[in-house]
Amino acid sequence: MIVQQIALVRHTDALSADEVLAVSAAIQKQVTRDFAPIWNVDATVDPFLSLDQVPIGYCRVLVVDDTNRPEPGVHETEDNKPFALVTYREDWETLASHEILEMLADPTLDRRVAGDSPHPEQGRVEFLVEVCDPCQAQDFGYSVNGRWMSDFYTPAYFDPIAATGVRYSFQGSLTGPRQVLRGGYLSWRVPETGEFWMKKVTGGTEKFVQLPTGTVPSGGNLRGHVDRFVESAKSGVGRPGRPAGRGTRRKHARRQLEETRKAMVAEANALRKQLVSLGVALFEPGNCKSGSMGSG
Repeated sequence: MIVQQIALVRHTDALSADEVLAVSAAIQKQVTRDFAPIWNVDATVDPFLSLDQVPIGYCRVLVVDDTNRPEPGVHETEDNKPFALVTYREDWETLASHEILEMLADPTLDRRVAGDSPHPEQGRVEFLVEVCDPCQAQDFGYSVNGRWMSDFYTPAYFDPIAATGVRYSFQGSLTGPRQVLRGGYLSWRVPETGEFWMKKVTGGTEKFVQLPTGTVPSGGNLRGHVDRFVESAKSGVGRPGRPAGRGTRRKHARRQLEETRKAMVAEANALRKQLVSLGVALFEPGNCKSGSMGSG
């Protein structure tokens, strides 16, 4: 199995090196423990402080300054390599998890699965594989190392009928095939007409939306074009259904993070004390060379 390599890159001074390291570790744990066994992928998620540090062969996920109002989502370089932009804001770690998981499930940006359309007047269609979009709202996420990760659907999400005991998303927020939760969406292509459609749930209301003709090209980066249509429809507010919510579970995750940090500091101080007893000079992060991961 080929190992996919993802670079989580700090591309804004508003984000500290410590945060890049911590969130990268949380996403790596999510990928290795939760995502890889379900989607049969093998991947590394590594932190970098600048684009210059990223080795050849990595797919890049850039955390960018929200004051630039960038177009979030997945894009392609001029030589057709995928990269993603994540706006740095309160929920950036969830956005990064979302983009990385979708990049791992669909590195070509064009993966599709055939199935029956949710639209009652359509037959067989091709669903775009966007593993986080139907359950992307923060309320449906979960904590990894105290960081709030995105839920994602499993391959069973495209089963023809619902079955008892089947896991449709990792966190269990999805309870049946092709279900879309509040704030989420599902996209597909109608082969007979070439039209792209979307099922969305906003404000508790389910609706079908046909993407305007010409919005999505016939090939290439289909996921990116669909995502950008969704963004334009939201007037730049941000990815739908992923508000900077403060639900009970998210608050609990933040409390867990604070307790985790206290435990980490206590363990680090205990080890420092032992190092001193062994005659090892203590390392001061402020003395590290420019450009290293310790520089902030």
